Amino acid sequence: MNISTSTEERFAWAGIGELAQGYRTGAFTPVDVAQALLGRIARLNPRVNAVIDLAPERTLAMARASAARWQAGAPLSVLDGVPVTIKDLSAIRGWPRWRGGRLADDTPMAEDTPAVARLREAGAVFLGRTATPEGGTKVVTRSLRYGETLNPWDPAKTAGGSSGGAAAALAMGFGPVALGSDGAGSLRIPASHCNVVGVKPGFGRVPAFPPDPDMPHSVVGPMARRVRDAALMLAVLSEPEPRDPHAWPLPFDTPDLSAPGAVDLSGIRIAHSARMGCTAPLVDAEVDALVAGTAPLLQHAGATLREDAPDWPLDPFGPFQVFWVTACMEALRKTPADRRPLLDPIIADVAALGAGYGLDTLMQAIEDRTRIAAAAKAFFTRHDLLIAPVMPVPAYATGRDTPEGFAATDWSWCPYTYPWNMTGQPALSVPIGFTRAGLPVGVQIVGAMGAEPLILRTAEAIERARPLWQRHPALAG
Repeated sequence: MNISTSTEERFAWAGIGELAQGYRTGAFTPVDVAQALLGRIARLNPRVNAVIDLAPERTLAMARASAARWQAGAPLSVLDGVPVTIKDLSAIRGWPRWRGGRLADDTPMAEDTPAVARLREAGAVFLGRTATPEGGTKVVTRSLRYGETLNPWDPAKTAGGSSGGAAAALAMGFGPVALGSDGAGSLRIPASHCNVVGVKPGFGRVPAFPPDPDMPHSVVGPMARRVRDAALMLAVLSEPEPRDPHAWPLPFDTPDLSAPGAVDLSGIRIAHSARMGCTAPLVDAEVDALVAGTAPLLQHAGATLREDAPDWPLDPFGPFQVFWVTACMEALRKTPADRRPLLDPIIADVAALGAGYGLDTLMQAIEDRTRIAAAAKAFFTRHDLLIAPVMPVPAYATGRDTPEGFAATDWSWCPYTYPWNMTGQPALSVPIGFTRAGLPVGVQIVGAMGAEPLILRTAEAIERARPLWQRHPALAG
């Protein structure tokens, strides 16, 4: 099939609902969409290096199977035939998994991770795997395995990490949804930098297997260009999974975001904070202004806004650093000495920070995390939601792991995302605007455990108030 430029553009920016409608009416098929997007990736991916592995024959086989189901009037779900990219930390049956590093070979995985299994059961079409730094250990997406992922809005800037490949793929029009993961902000950070939506579910909401023993607060979640698409994907990902002992037995109450008009947030109590009660070594006036500008939008939707921040019993960076350092120490320990030169040097450099750590260090960090989680729970007895920055600065220059002035092993400069991994609470990033230099900025919405539906409704309210922020960058045209 020869795909015209206009048809490719239509498929590139279509949401789940538009695709399902086309499949249902026979206007086009999942095969048409998959072929168009595979061609688009081949043509445009070199500009950003977001997709690092394609298997067109597998993709088209999944699309043909979906087309047959739609033709028979028996789609498996609203995601049947919907193209999705998958971060190279999740296992896909029949595909290799490199985890962003050079240690793995091309041996196909024997089974899907739970999130991938749910997508397969729903009939989604796997477009390809997206880039990640090795083991997801950076806030940028740069690895020795496949290089650096660039920001579609400005290729001289980082896409963020560690789900930067997923975020950049969405911004380039490589499918409407993507699967990412978040151990310290890895969904929300690149979402903010690339002008897309990234949802970190509450711990246990989306099953994961095996649970990550090194970073026990890591989760898997959806990314999308539209809030409603992220919500639909989250509903699929949240289906039951017997392999994960932490998975919730409760169904996900998918919010209905299809009704036209403004979203009603009457009675919702929202706190807003520019610093979130954290130490902030970096501050950007434009980011502050964009985050502050979110409050009037939510007030207009009926919410009650009050400035407030969690009363942390200690700086959350302390225990977080212990978890990050010990995760790198464990990755180093499990790697045979003769293969350690293959690892990204950041892993050894971070592990070296733990030279003086003992068992008491880790146990204290676990106790501190419990105190931090208790403080967060107390905060959300006063408020339903919190809005705050995702990142203190917009996307910075490529070729670096951290902004200028900070060592690659220093994460103290971006304190707004990892606390919510330690508390286990849901949080998302939704676009709120651009800096004068044209760089996207997202706002973070955080809620109590189980508040994903409310968080998504609130994000939808913001998205509807600023619909032009869903435009794709000129680079992707």
